[in-house]
Amino acid sequence: MNKTVIPKRLDYTEGDVVLSRYRIVKALGDGAFGQVYKVSELHSNDIYALKLLRLWDVPSEIRQALIDRFDMEFKTGLISSRYLVHSYDYGFVDGNPYIIMEFCPGGDLASKVGRRDIDVVRVSNDILNGLNDLHSNGKVHRDLKPENVLFRADGTAVLADFGICGDRNKRMTERNIFGKPYQIFGTYAYMPPEQVNRARGEATVLPTTDVFSFGAMLFQLLTGKLPFGPLADQNDL
Repeated sequence: MNKTVIPKRLDYTEGDVVLSRYRIVKALGDGAFGQVYKVSELHSNDIYALKLLRLWDVPSEIRQALIDRFDMEFKTGLISSRYLVHSYDYGFVDGNPYIIMEFCPGGDLASKVGRRDIDVVRVSNDILNGLNDLHSNGKVHRDLKPENVLFRADGTAVLADFGICGDRNKRMTERNIFGKPYQIFGTYAYMPPEQVNRARGEATVLPTTDVFSFGAMLFQLLTGKLPFGPLADQNDL
């Protein structure tokens, strides 16, 4: 990214055309720094998901770190796997990075928690295959939870949202807006103890982190409850 480019605020709504190629169908959700849209390609009507990093909304001193992590998220989606959401394209629009990725029409696992019609064995098998493919390529998801498991039209469960994925071959020290190391990643209710301890930053980039999260998620699928309660913040721990 050209550091002289100032990211422009982008507030897309249904029907807007992006990059002269995609039309916004609807907003799918947002996170701390990103917004995800369902889009259709103008010439083919193929459906994709577009993830936009709201770079205009973050302090300039942490933008490059976010861009580097967004780039790694895109590359993680290039791993050849039946059980990972696929990345197709990456670039910038008005100074803000975007990823074009696979759209999964079956919704997420969170919407199926507590339902009796879910095939827990099949879903678990798909999730573990996805984790195996990530771990075999040196990656650790670090935020495995029902919201980050999506379903294709054929019912296959796939892992999504690699925004805080760890790379065992590349250390990426995160810093908060005050410039100090900040090593807590993930969602508290699914975190292993070592992931909460900032002093053990390297310990969060191990496959065992994801295995713990999988166990907590499976407990939730089978019982309808989290094993240790909601754990909304660090104080709840």
